[in-house]
Amino acid sequence: MIRRITGIIIGVIAFGLVYWITSVTTTPSNPNWALAALVGLVIALIWPWLFGLWAVRRVRQNRQNEIDQEVQKQLAQQQNNPPPPSS
Repeated sequence: MIRRITGIIIGVIAFGLVYWITSVTTTPSNPNWALAALVGLVIALIWPWLFGLWAVRRVRQNRQNEIDQEVQKQLAQQQNNPPPPSS
């Protein structure tokens, strides 16, 4: 839910920015509104998906780092305490 609200806010900001940029160069008109609305809508719809991808990658990387640290710890323990030689 928070991602959707954030996406809407970012979409509104993008709408305002695109409308402001297009109205600086020309007089305000319907195509400017349409372009700004389209960009704002696309950003508002795509933001939760992009944020989700970023969050999943971050969690996966943190999990992999924890696994790597545990493996390094176990390897260090094995090197410090080698198993007795079998006869």
